[in-house]
Amino acid sequence: MEQNQQPQPPVFKGEQQQPAAPQYQPRVTATPMMQPIEAIVTCLKKYFDIKGRARRSEFWWFALFVLIVSSVLTYLSGLVPAVAYVSAVFTIGTFIPLLTALTRRMHDINRSGIWVAMLALCFLGYYVTFAMLFGPNISMFANSADVMGMADDVVDIVQSSQGLAVLMLCFSMGAILFFIIDHILAAFDSKWGENKYGPSPKYQ
Repeated sequence: MEQNQQPQPPVFKGEQQQPAAPQYQPRVTATPMMQPIEAIVTCLKKYFDIKGRARRSEFWWFALFVLIVSSVLTYLSGLVPAVAYVSAVFTIGTFIPLLTALTRRMHDINRSGIWVAMLALCFLGYYVTFAMLFGPNISMFANSADVMGMADDVVDIVQSSQGLAVLMLCFSMGAILFFIIDHILAAFDSKWGENKYGPSPKYQ
């Protein structure tokens, strides 16, 4: 006699692991980089402004503009001495917007502006100690055409004020160090999203 086959109860194999839900990925788009004229005008408009953020194109176009104009004026000052005054005015006039643009560039990569402040402090310290060391004898250098004699005078001045000379050297080394560090950091890409310095000027 054929036996009736009874349905077997389901075998419990344990709770199956559910696949992990995909993480939300925000849609980020990069706005076109600043054009040279736009970057120069923006940096000059924000002359004293250290707030907010500046993307790479804003800072580097302006830095390139300052470098080219300064180089041309320096070359022309060797041909026409009067151009040296224009070169000095241009260098002094663009120093502050360069620092403020670099500060905003630090903010854009979520870094503190203290890096730029240290650079400015070292530059200021160098020029102050240089003026204190050689300023009283500037007229002597201006009226001297003997290069070897000027070199001897410089050695005498440094030996007579060794402490001030060492301080000037320390400031100059610090300026070089922070200049390199700041410009390496300025080459980093913008951080997308808003940080404590404001929204990203590049990623929307």
